[in-house]
Amino acid sequence: MKVQTTWGTITLTTDRAKIVGCSLPSLNKTPTKPFKGRVSKDWKNADEFFQGLKKEFPVIETPPGTDFQQAVWKAMQKIPRGKTRTYSEIAAAIGRPKAVRAVGTACGANPLPLFIPCHRVVAKNGLGGFGSGLPWKKMLLKSENAL
Repeated sequence: MKVQTTWGTITLTTDRAKIVGCSLPSLNKTPTKPFKGRVSKDWKNADEFFQGLKKEFPVIETPPGTDFQQAVWKAMQKIPRGKTRTYSEIAAAIGRPKAVRAVGTACGANPLPLFIPCHRVVAKNGLGGFGSGLPWKKMLLKSENAL
């Protein structure tokens, strides 16, 4: 499914009415227009999410991945909207305090970046990375008043 937004087209991959993938368009710079998106009436909850009306969009099940990736993704889902955690805090939370770089790799492998909030994971001294580009990370954090 394609979601037309003011920042480009977001592609949602579905399987049996569940969102299993989310691809964000490439952005060269942080957009100046407010984020707005529209989806079909069949996806009312997603529409509310994209319009900023829902605090979170529930992910019914964690996507396939290694046990480590799943642990990181579950930890990210516990980060409240408007808050951030560092890569090292996530590593400690999953009982692997020395696996800070691996946490970053797991964040980058997240197939649902809008729904499993990897944008809320930051470096100790800055934003860190984001698979869809830093303009998306900055915008998402700013929209949640976390930046």
